[in-house]
Amino acid sequence: MKQFQIDKTNPNRFRIMQTVDSPDNAQTEGAGKAKNVVIKIERFAFTANNLTYYMVGDKLGYWQFFPPINTSSNENWGVIPVWGVGQVISSNNDAVEVGSRFLGYFPPAEYLVMANTTVTNNNLIDCSPHRLKLPQGYNVYRPLPSLTAHANAEISTKQHEQENFQMLLWPLYATSFCLSEVVDAIPGAQREQLLVLSASSKTSLGLAFAFKEAGINAIGVTSEKRVASLEALGVYSAVIGYEQLDMLQLKSTVVVDMSGSAQVKASIKHKLGEHLTRYISVGLTHWQDVKPSSDEEFFFAPAHIQQRMSEIGVAEYQKLSSGFVSKAIVWSAGWLNVKEREGLSALQDDFSEHQQGLIPSNEGRIYTLA
Repeated sequence: MKQFQIDKTNPNRFRIMQTVDSPDNAQTEGAGKAKNVVIKIERFAFTANNLTYYMVGDKLGYWQFFPPINTSSNENWGVIPVWGVGQVISSNNDAVEVGSRFLGYFPPAEYLVMANTTVTNNNLIDCSPHRLKLPQGYNVYRPLPSLTAHANAEISTKQHEQENFQMLLWPLYATSFCLSEVVDAIPGAQREQLLVLSASSKTSLGLAFAFKEAGINAIGVTSEKRVASLEALGVYSAVIGYEQLDMLQLKSTVVVDMSGSAQVKASIKHKLGEHLTRYISVGLTHWQDVKPSSDEEFFFAPAHIQQRMSEIGVAEYQKLSSGFVSKAIVWSAGWLNVKEREGLSALQDDFSEHQQGLIPSNEGRIYTLA
């Protein structure tokens, strides 16, 4: 089995680790444990969001989901989680058929072995001991249509495209929806001006789409080279470069920060002073310029989701969230170009581009393994 790993203390060190395990060995791992399931990973997405997982891996527990293979406990190698699709190749759970397919949280690897599982509302839940204390939303795998040899080519292509958009955008736009709820709950007098930093990130674009749908004006802040392309999407009331922060008006301002840049944050605080009413940190796309801050409010979507579900009920929240995500994905199909790359070696080749923010904002990368 192959697995992409990264040094948790040095993002410039990454590798593909391979074991001698064959698919047959993977299927029997954990034998004797109830309801063991093995999934062969077909393909997965990698976006700026995955770099946030890297930066807050210790703080929010992301390193705990998928232990690195062939690595001793005193080494610093870790596995960045990704969103993808996979097919069951072995199952000791009578409710999970071999050949069934799921969308969910995977390692960038060829296989995922679930030591124990359950099924709830048709969703597969990974109940492996090391994942029980982690946010449950990440342990849920949603069913997908099975691949059939008799499927019409047009239908198969459409299904493939839909799955690509789901793994690229569903988790990001689910966070966008959460953030739109948070901002909407802030009294209007406290958010006369609304800024979205790293405005070209896909979570930012989903949030801007939500604001546009709700009639809320938002200013997108991005690199100068991306201003024109963001303006063309028409979801921000205005788009400015980081060099133009001095033009901000002195009025009550809420900032949603996907960048994590300490320099940009300092500039905004200096410019706005007491007019800065709320600063919500979400992502770390500018991970090279991140500096921990004691006054930082770091937004954690799973916690927000749990709170909202307790307030309005699981079914109602899922209805609202999935309705928004579906609508936003349809909108995105008009501008997002999906680029498929083959193998973990392609991720290794592309990783520096992801780190340096060189992937165009209108492009999504998918890595195929099957």
